[in-house]
Amino acid sequence: MPELPEVETIKEDLKSLVLGARIERVETPAPYLVEQPPLEEFKRRLEGVAISSASRRAKSLVVELGSGDALVLQLKIGGQFLLVPPVEEPDAALMLVLHLDEDRRLFLRDETGYTRANLLGPNELEARFSELGPEPLDEGFDAEYLRETIGGRRAQVKPLLLDQKVVSGVGNIYVDESLFDARVHPRRKANTLTAAEWEAVVKAIRGNIAAGIEHRGTTFSLYRDVLGRKGHHQEHLRVFMRQGKPCPGDCGGRVVKEKVSGRATYLCPACQDEDGPGGGGRLEL
Repeated sequence: MPELPEVETIKEDLKSLVLGARIERVETPAPYLVEQPPLEEFKRRLEGVAISSASRRAKSLVVELGSGDALVLQLKIGGQFLLVPPVEEPDAALMLVLHLDEDRRLFLRDETGYTRANLLGPNELEARFSELGPEPLDEGFDAEYLRETIGGRRAQVKPLLLDQKVVSGVGNIYVDESLFDARVHPRRKANTLTAAEWEAVVKAIRGNIAAGIEHRGTTFSLYRDVLGRKGHHQEHLRVFMRQGKPCPGDCGGRVVKEKVSGRATYLCPACQDEDGPGGGGRLEL
């Protein structure tokens, strides 16, 4: 599922490849893609309008238009936004086609069918994102913020960090990697973490998100950038999807896969002790 680094990569690709391009025609092979406005209005407001910029908020891709509208795409599990040419034209799972000038097209495809699109005006866009928490690379995202926001909660730390109202854009991959780096078990109750552990969690989240962006995202199956290329961050993961492999630390343990709040979760029980500090492993980033 595209998380912050993957959507950030797509956003930067769009900024370098299609700024100024005019949308000449819109096709909607999967009408259910469009949540708002009504389908015909959606197409009418897109056609004849130039792409002025691209941005991202949390896991949402925002294609900014010269009209003041913004096309907001939630790529969900398997959404791909591909520029043709130079990418070979996809022949299946098409949901949206934006015909651009200079004989270029942006194809939105999704084998899972979960991607959704909204065309929003400025006030609607602000309202849509108003409840999101800070981004992990924002200055305001720090240990003090986490302690004040969730540090008193008796809930497990992993689902709290997945809550987009707490920190936006971070999903399953980057939370598991970050909690491993911080040597915090995903089931730990938030109110049991020490000040040093909150510092370690913030440092680990920031580091993993930055690395994911540097490596142009994580590809296990469906994620591609605008030119159809896979990300490389999967080559740098330490625990995610590595069950049964030796722990990358020096504990001598092995990575396991468990369920935490219904989500597949990867960790090293030796390094990430469920009872907290002193139970196993050492804090090391």
